[in-house]
Amino acid sequence: MEMNVELAGDKSFLLRWMNILLDWLGINSGEGGYKSLFAAIVVVAVCVAIWRLLRFVLLRANKIQDYIDTPLEVVLDIPNLEKIALTISVIIFYMMLPLAFDPATTLGIVVRKGLDVMLVWMFTSAINSVVRTVFSLIYLKRKTSGAPLKGFMQVIQIVLWVVALIIIVSIVIDKSPVKLFTGLGASLAVLSFVFKDTILNLVSGILLSSDKMVKVGDWIEMPSAGIDGTVIDMTLNTVKVRGWDNTISNVSPYTLTTGTFKNWEGMFSSGGRRICRSVDIDINTVKFCSEELLGRIAKIELMSDYIASLPEPRTQISNLELLRVYIERYMESQPWLNTKMLHMVRHLQSSDLGVPLQIYAFTATTVWVEYERIQASLFEHIMAIAPLFDIRIFQRPSGSDLEKRTAVEDIEKIV
Repeated sequence: MEMNVELAGDKSFLLRWMNILLDWLGINSGEGGYKSLFAAIVVVAVCVAIWRLLRFVLLRANKIQDYIDTPLEVVLDIPNLEKIALTISVIIFYMMLPLAFDPATTLGIVVRKGLDVMLVWMFTSAINSVVRTVFSLIYLKRKTSGAPLKGFMQVIQIVLWVVALIIIVSIVIDKSPVKLFTGLGASLAVLSFVFKDTILNLVSGILLSSDKMVKVGDWIEMPSAGIDGTVIDMTLNTVKVRGWDNTISNVSPYTLTTGTFKNWEGMFSSGGRRICRSVDIDINTVKFCSEELLGRIAKIELMSDYIASLPEPRTQISNLELLRVYIERYMESQPWLNTKMLHMVRHLQSSDLGVPLQIYAFTATTVWVEYERIQASLFEHIMAIAPLFDIRIFQRPSGSDLEKRTAVEDIEKIV
């Protein structure tokens, strides 16, 4: 009998504390209070079950990527599907909240504010996912990742997160977001000073993208910053350039817009790469042609008709002029010459090194290896053919030249 009384006392003690807990949770501890507690548990369990079910169904749907086009693969990305499932579950829980908690109680207010913050965060994250997806689809549509859109995407994402952060703070402190935006405006001067470099790079990145000054895949050269290579990535703060030795250099967009750099993309898009190089002709070998020299040059296939058309007296033409004409004709006979662009052979101002004979032309290819091979082959041919015109390419005397001259002088003394 005493034991039954003690158990009843303990039961009443537990019930009293349970009623206090239910009242604190916002659940009526009177008749039907325990049903409300059960309803709260059921609501939470249903929302968790819905989230797990949606996640399972959407991730199973993700398996169809093997049978769909690439653009849909971007949309059905796993992180995007998980955010969709969680967002739907939170919305359902938000709608069923009055069934579980009294919105007027402290706990109800806290839970509702927490859900408001979560919804703002999740909606912002979902919008950012949509932004990334849209830009990814644009890249795929253009068949290239070189479009300078990454900076614009980052600007949109920064704006979205700043707005979301202000709304979250307004929810927590129970103030209007408009007042927070007004107060933030007064702090812009301080913020602009603190984030001066970031703002400058942001504006410079937008200028680089909008003016199409540079994009991913371009070959840029900036000697003042030691930059010479291909752009592999562009963000708001940095432009990554892979050098020809496979090193990665980082340069800020502000440095590019305020400095001077060369973008070789125009050369690639034109379809021709310039050859602008000269050889120095020894002035002492420039002379009028003799009949014997003219006959020797006339045996060259490219020059036979030109020699035959020379007016009398033919001996008044110089061997340097014939070499210049030959080089012009030789280039025009080659398949690598871009005939739609300017090409010529000309003299530059003579100096103590001789007369520079410059070749100015454009190749029909922009591939670096092929361009260098064409240029090397052209000048090798010029250096090899010059003696046929009794012309010597000038070079400064070397040790072996001085030794030969000394030996000749010694022989002359002996003789």
